[in-house]
Amino acid sequence: MCAPVDAQSLDPLAIRALHYNLQRTPQGEFIIELRGDARLTYQGRELRGEAFLLDTEMRRVRADAPFSLHAQEGALNGQRLDYFYEQGRGVFEGVQGNLYGVYIEAARLQGGLSDFTATETTVSTCDPVRPPIRVRARGVRLTDGARLTLRDARLFLYGRPILRLPQLTLRVRETTEVVNLPAPVYSRETGWGVRLRVELPLSDNALLQASGVAYLKSPPETRVLLGVALQGGEPSLGEPDLRLRFEQSALYNLRAAPERTPPPRATTLRVEYSNDIRPLLAPRERMRLSRREVGLSQPIGKRDGFGEISLRYGSASERVALLRSPTYNRLTLEGEWLQTMARYGEASVRAHLWGSYGGYQGGSEYQWLRTQLELLYQPREPLTIMLGYARASTRGDSPLLIERLQVRHEASLRMEYRTGNLRVGALLKYDLEARDLYDVQLLLGWRDRCLEPYLFWRRTPSAALVGVNLTTVPF
Repeated sequence: MCAPVDAQSLDPLAIRALHYNLQRTPQGEFIIELRGDARLTYQGRELRGEAFLLDTEMRRVRADAPFSLHAQEGALNGQRLDYFYEQGRGVFEGVQGNLYGVYIEAARLQGGLSDFTATETTVSTCDPVRPPIRVRARGVRLTDGARLTLRDARLFLYGRPILRLPQLTLRVRETTEVVNLPAPVYSRETGWGVRLRVELPLSDNALLQASGVAYLKSPPETRVLLGVALQGGEPSLGEPDLRLRFEQSALYNLRAAPERTPPPRATTLRVEYSNDIRPLLAPRERMRLSRREVGLSQPIGKRDGFGEISLRYGSASERVALLRSPTYNRLTLEGEWLQTMARYGEASVRAHLWGSYGGYQGGSEYQWLRTQLELLYQPREPLTIMLGYARASTRGDSPLLIERLQVRHEASLRMEYRTGNLRVGALLKYDLEARDLYDVQLLLGWRDRCLEPYLFWRRTPSAALVGVNLTTVPF
């Protein structure tokens, strides 16, 4: 039997089976027992199995036999289910699946394919049989198809246990570093150090992020961020200074074509406490920034463009070596927009717009606007090149050196090349007015399926980072 149920719907439930037993309820709905190569399709999701009990009034499917659920997010196989197909949510037992490139096994999974909790779970990437890294956890939570939070996690490297953590966060879809583990850093000024970042979900819509770097020859860096999504969903905790002057991830900073489809974000109340942060594009080598701020950010998007607007208020100070500036209260309004303008085969043209306005204690004001045109060219899959041309204008003056744009007329080149397991990346920035190659960054990575050790080097300010990146997307 193959037939649609609720045929008047624009997207009806379609069912198919070799044998069925149908009962009509007093409310005019159906209870249908399906047996033999049974399939149910609704809103792009398909449920397959040998035996299902379908209740059209409750929009519910139950099974005590093996099943498989296929959707855009991936596939899930299991032994039992209680599934509300209209909501796309349910309870699944004895499951194995591949969701967003992450292989997962769990005794029990509850929720949808992009938002769920699971117990007694094993998580791996790329290779379900011999993964480079496997994580066993007592509990797992996936939020907005973007962040996996694992509780009481044991980390295995090539089958050997190496680490046990009360909580571990993995990012999926390769939007940033997927797993945050302690990593060494080095610069001439600071000497060797260790950096670490952790994320702690406080509720369905609240996230606490803490990061720090401890050095041998310099005071430590500390940063604590709290984000609360005001209308539910994933809070946005992006760098408020528009990612232009601060390093988020050495690996993705040099990606010529990072993923440009961010996970869904929400209007976010954001609180930050930072002390002695070392900006990458600081005008002086020994410069540090401290700030305490509260702000509101609103992601925006339309067709082939997206961005974010943020309004923040707080205090900030900077120091150069042992000389510290006064602390200034400031109100800042900033915005960013990335727009794809045209595509020509292997090439595309994009516009990237940044803008900022700051009002400071004492009445001073400073604003800047920066527009960049980007030509992205990928003649073949292993090679990606991006050329950028940027112009910036400023007005007023900021009492903080870090806030001032240093380059107003710039050309840039990003390149990424992969051959075998080797990844090479480079970023060059050239000041067209001063005729100075003022920024050089290089990356060398070696990918073993989804495990990628990498070495990052920057000329000025001097920096060297050594890390291991775990992604959900293989070469």
